Amino acid sequence: MSNKAPTFFRVATRPKWIGALLLSLAVAAIFAGLGQWQLDRAFTKDEPKTNSSNSSLALVEKKLMLDTRHVYIVDGRLQKGVTGYWLIANAKDEKLTSTTLALGWAERLATVELLRTQLMASVQAEAFLPVSGYPLPSEGPQSADPVKQYILHSVSLGQLINLYSPDSSIESAPEYLALCACEEQTTFGLMTGDLKPIQVAYRDAEKINWLSAFYFLEWSLFAGFAVFLWWRLVKDEVIRLTAEAATDKR
Repeated sequence: MSNKAPTFFRVATRPKWIGALLLSLAVAAIFAGLGQWQLDRAFTKDEPKTNSSNSSLALVEKKLMLDTRHVYIVDGRLQKGVTGYWLIANAKDEKLTSTTLALGWAERLATVELLRTQLMASVQAEAFLPVSGYPLPSEGPQSADPVKQYILHSVSLGQLINLYSPDSSIESAPEYLALCACEEQTTFGLMTGDLKPIQVAYRDAEKINWLSAFYFLEWSLFAGFAVFLWWRLVKDEVIRLTAEAATDKR
C-alpha cells in the first residue's frame, strides 16, 4: 500500500465513488423534478376579479339575429358580491354560426323568468343587428334543473348547442359574448332596468401558494443534500486513507 496520502480527486474517481456519484445525481434529479412540480403549483391565479367597466377586455362587435326560441337562465352568477341569474340566448350571424349571448344579470329568479317569457314572446326584427360584447370561454357542462329545464348551472357551449339544435349539428363560435354595458340591453328591445349589465369576471393576478413554495425549498434541499452526502462520504474516505498513510510512515 502506498504511503502517499490520496487526494480527493483520486478517491472520487475510483469506480466505487463514480457509481455513488451517479446514484446521488439520479436521486438529486428526482428531488429537483419534484421541486419543479411544487414550484409550478406555488404560483396560481388569483380569485376572479370584477371589472365594473369591462375596460380591460377586448370588445368584440358582431352583427347577429336573436333566436328567441332558445332563451335560458343560468344560476349562481356572482355580481358585486350578490348571487343572481344570467339571461342568455342563442343568436346567429349571416353564415348561420351560433353565438351564445349573455344578455344581462338580475338578482331574483322571478325577474329573469318574466324577462325570458317576454323575450320569447316578443317580435324581433328579421335583421342582423350590431352587438358588442366581451368574449368569455365555455364552462364545463352541468345537468340542467330537473324541474325547470331552462335553468342551467353553467354556460357550456357544447351543452347549449345540443339544446339549440338537438337533431342536427350546427357551427358555433368558440366563445360566448357578455353584452357590454354600452349596449344597455337596447339592441334586442330589452328596455328594463331589472336586467343589469354583466360585470365580467376575469383572472389576471397571480398569488403565491406558500405551502407549495415551502415544499419546493424542501425538495431543493434534499437534492443538494444527495450530492453533499456523496461529497461527505468521499471526504471521510480521504481522511481515513490519509490517517492510514500517516500510520504506515511511522
